[in-house]
Amino acid sequence: MPSLNKRQWLVAALLVLLVAVAIFWSSIANTAKNRLVQSMEITILPEGKAIFLNKTIIADSVQAFIGNPIGKNANEVNIRKLEGQLNKIPAVKKAEVYLGIDGLLKIKVEERTPILFVQNNKGQQFYVDTNGVVIPNTPTTKFCDVLVANGNIPVIMEGGKIVSGEITRNVMQVAKFVSADSVWNAQFQQLYVDNYNDVILIPRVGRHSIVVGNGANLPKKFENLRLFYDQGLKSAGWDHYKSVDISNLNQVVGQRTGQENIHKEPKKSN
Repeated sequence: MPSLNKRQWLVAALLVLLVAVAIFWSSIANTAKNRLVQSMEITILPEGKAIFLNKTIIADSVQAFIGNPIGKNANEVNIRKLEGQLNKIPAVKKAEVYLGIDGLLKIKVEERTPILFVQNNKGQQFYVDTNGVVIPNTPTTKFCDVLVANGNIPVIMEGGKIVSGEITRNVMQVAKFVSADSVWNAQFQQLYVDNYNDVILIPRVGRHSIVVGNGANLPKKFENLRLFYDQGLKSAGWDHYKSVDISNLNQVVGQRTGQENIHKEPKKSN
């Protein structure tokens, strides 16, 4: 019988290894298929900072979607269905679900980040996240220090839907710009849409308002505002002006307390 050369020995060893791995994974798969769900581990991100969700809400959602998974055989728990249903919760940005070999059903949920608390022109109240997704305000929602937006905002509260429309788009652009800047974010507490559809910001300090107009050219508008604060309010004081209009890029118009309203007149129809 001819002896095997080095190459043939390597091929034979590789075949034996592949067969051993296949047997091992087959054994693992059979074990995994027949294992029971022993317990459930829920993690909500960012940890300790959740606003809308808690472990009870997620556990109740699991119960509603697939029933109680504890004690069930692994092949009775539809992991993909559960993950898909959890991702449909308005406050959930991303959900991941997997079942370990030890029978631990792990659920990891990332919460959306709100930037606005909206009261629309129909009196509905809800949050909007950085992607424009509507998150209903529920009794379990914790306090969230974000811009409060009200006034002539027509968007309807539909949990999980992305807001749309020109007015809402302007509101979102201003809110994103303000929230992304630590100085401006600390400066303003309220955003208002008037009957001319102009976005107006209300500062935390002082009794004046800032007429932003629409969401265009915001870096230039706020740079003009910064210069006005540095130069115009340094000597006059915060309460010297009733409103400051930065909607025009070429000038900043300050209405002093006691002056007539400088706001533009309604546009006339053709």
